Amino acid sequence: IPVMNAQVVSDTSSSSPSLRFLPISESDTIQQRQRQAQKKIVILVNEGTASSAEFFASALRDNGRIVALVGAKTYGKGLIQHTFPMPDGGGLRLTVAEYLTPTLKHVTKVGNARYDRDTGELVGGGIRPDVYCPSNQGIPKNIGSDICVGMALDVLDDAGET
Repeated sequence: IPVMNAQVVSDTSSSSPSLRFLPISESDTIQQRQRQAQKKIVILVNEGTASSAEFFASALRDNGRIVALVGAKTYGKGLIQHTFPMPDGGGLRLTVAEYLTPTLKHVTKVGNARYDRDTGELVGGGIRPDVYCPSNQGIPKNIGSDICVGMALDVLDDAGET
């Protein structure tokens, strides 16, 4: 009995995708070609990268879709909160959701986050980049002069040699 593998195929003449069965060896060859055709990606992050952007960067890294995260540690905001108004004019802030990375790490808690006893705030969270680059210069007028962009390009060049 030949072993088959199902593959969803998009057909431009039809509005819905179709399913076709391929021998495992042919399917593996197609998957190898698709992987080889994928572009190498480096994501720039810094202290301004927060919430869903942190989740997105983590998802790509956890699934092996990027070469590296380059920059500084992200903000570390992985909580979604809603403020409920109170009758006395105050408010009750309630955490209603939390971002988790695909490896089930809390975006808020990664990076050795802890509660500050003085302020009660969670500090030290965020996602640590694979390649650290200080990002204190802001967005330069000439993007080519940004040191972090230069480092990201170097990482891509190094990844292309392997």
